[in-house]
Amino acid sequence: MASAPASEYGAPAFGYPTPYGHAGAPAQPSASRNLRTMIAAGILIVVLLLGIMGYVFAGYLVAASRISAAAGAINTLDSRRSYVNTTFDLLDQQAATLGTQTDGSVGKATAGSIVTESEGLRSGLAGADQGLVAARTHLNDQQWLTSLSQGRLTAEAARIDHGRKAIATVRAAGAEYVFLGHFLQDYYQALVDLDALITDATANDVSGSAGAVGSLKDDLTKALQSSANVAGLPIELHDRLLNLQTFANDFGNLLNAYLNRDQAAYDAADKALTADTAKLKAYDPAAPAAKIKSYYQHYRADFNQEMDKATA
Repeated sequence: MASAPASEYGAPAFGYPTPYGHAGAPAQPSASRNLRTMIAAGILIVVLLLGIMGYVFAGYLVAASRISAAAGAINTLDSRRSYVNTTFDLLDQQAATLGTQTDGSVGKATAGSIVTESEGLRSGLAGADQGLVAARTHLNDQQWLTSLSQGRLTAEAARIDHGRKAIATVRAAGAEYVFLGHFLQDYYQALVDLDALITDATANDVSGSAGAVGSLKDDLTKALQSSANVAGLPIELHDRLLNLQTFANDFGNLLNAYLNRDQAAYDAADKALTADTAKLKAYDPAAPAAKIKSYYQHYRADFNQEMDKATA
């Protein structure tokens, strides 16, 4: 029996078909997916770089704006520097008249000018100081943004601090000069009283002399009280006030002795007045005037030193 012809097809492979929906072996990442990942990473890096650059640039602009405002405030103060030095010169000249002024009325008027100029000096830089305070405060704004410019901001803050020290020096000088001016007003008023007393006594005006010596005592008391506020008051000037006070008391004793017809008391008072007059004539006004000038010079020097640092 002849065998069946061989099939044109191979023997069927027996087995189970792949279940529906079951994936085969995982495929390798495609080149396109790698490219997309690289592009995304590149974009992220660019965004980060742009963010960093924006942060740096914005911080620089903010810091530059703050520094510019601070420099403007310092320049405003510096524009008043000439006024301050000119006023110091004027006050120095006015105080120096203490060494030469013999007219009490003129001296009192000059003392009034010292008070006026000093009060102007003390308050004249208020606007500049407010500008410095505002600029100093804004230097510390948004520190998270200006951290990279902190060195420049710190340097500008130091300049502002020197400017404010200069202003504080001027204010202190103004306050001291005001005290000096008030004292000199009282002092020269006492000299006006002394001149009136001498005029009345020379004219043998007992009633006028009594009134003048009373005014002299009152104004000398005021002068001694106001002298306590004057820093650096020369001892010679303080001693002169005490000598004038002694003179006024002895003159009052002389008047009382005259009115009471007490010759012994009159002679004692007259002898005391002779000694008092000798002390008053020995007074050298140039010495205290020089000391006052020397004392106040440090304010001007300190002011200009701080201004040099502020504008450096």
